[in-house]
Amino acid sequence: MSETASLYKSRSISSRIKRAFFWTYSLSVLLVLLAAWVALEDLEATTMEMDKQAEFEHFLNRHETEKIVNVQSATLTLTYLPANSSAEENLPIIFRGLPVPFEGEVDFLDREYLVIINQIPQGTYYFAKDLSLFTQREHLMMSALLALAVVVLLLGYGLSLFVSRMFSRPIQLLSRDILRISGSGETTPLPVNYKDAELNQISTSFNQYLAEIEQLIKRERSLIAMASHELRTPIAVILGATEVIERRQQLAANDQKTLQRIIASAQTMSANVQALLALVRRGRAETSTETCPMQAIIADVMAEIFELDPGLQQRLEFLPPPAEVLIPTNRTTTRMLLQNLINNALNHNAGKVTIELTTGYLAVRDEAKSTAPTPQEEGLARDSHDNTGLGLYIVTLICEQLHWKFSLTTSPNQQTIARVDFSQSLGPGTGRQ
Repeated sequence: MSETASLYKSRSISSRIKRAFFWTYSLSVLLVLLAAWVALEDLEATTMEMDKQAEFEHFLNRHETEKIVNVQSATLTLTYLPANSSAEENLPIIFRGLPVPFEGEVDFLDREYLVIINQIPQGTYYFAKDLSLFTQREHLMMSALLALAVVVLLLGYGLSLFVSRMFSRPIQLLSRDILRISGSGETTPLPVNYKDAELNQISTSFNQYLAEIEQLIKRERSLIAMASHELRTPIAVILGATEVIERRQQLAANDQKTLQRIIASAQTMSANVQALLALVRRGRAETSTETCPMQAIIADVMAEIFELDPGLQQRLEFLPPPAEVLIPTNRTTTRMLLQNLINNALNHNAGKVTIELTTGYLAVRDEAKSTAPTPQEEGLARDSHDNTGLGLYIVTLICEQLHWKFSLTTSPNQQTIARVDFSQSLGPGTGRQ
């Protein structure tokens, strides 16, 4: 998965703030509404208890306890039976069949009643109060609470959007400024005039980090340039000395073979030094590009290699695509890249090397046949290995400059595959023809 895909899958700070604020706000509102509902239920129970006590006290103060009493109103039914009376026919229907004592809500004729049956020493009283009006008011109150909850939650969602944007806006501005720097390729400092002190601290720290990186890059380029200049003289001396020795023709066959390896390594090192100098000179300046045929560049590089060592024609194979591949690139820089890739494969593999070219990438593969130097040549093999590391480093620098992708992998059968992907640099009018 690419970095861009993983970035889009991760949650943003804005969404986290929005969720945290919304859920906190919603839970707070629900707790308040729950507390209001509990208080409403408690108020209902208290009101009913006070109403019950008031009715009983009024009844005991206004009526005799030796007679049967029936009181009927719009919302109240009250009956009293003395202790020596068993006239069940005097009971209203709502009280019949209920145990004594009893207290609870009873549904009667599609209405809800609070029924209380209690005994006193003088007799038994029956109390039924119609709760329809109170229930209607309770339902109205609950509907109002639910409507208020919906309105408050919608308001909370809007507030969460506003708060999340308010808190994430400064971070988005800082991120935009950082992306502007990375996209332009310049080391322009970040502004330190944000409204938030924390962002100014981050910006200041980032600017210090950019300055340190720029100093490191300058020192690296200066070191590469100085080292390359210093290496040119000893390499030229080595090549001159080997040329003198070769002209004398006084070496044995094994020594002549060793001398040829010294000459090949020195020439490769000279090419690497020239490539490093060319990269340092260009620096961050824009490299001029043109639409180049990759097959022709590869053929030229192979011709130069065969001219130095005709025996490599048996080991090096090029697999061209069916159509010509045109790529916007710098011809000189691309030649240096191909030289280092191919020489790297030839120097560290005794078998065949295959160059594969497609419309999207270039791959150099070997047969995974390692060389077996003699004990006298182990030092040269180690030098050649170090030279290969430098060659791949140059390839990496060139790919960064051309905005290509370079990868080096090893297959299960130990075959090394060096791949350069240039598909992203292709535009309209390039590719196959």
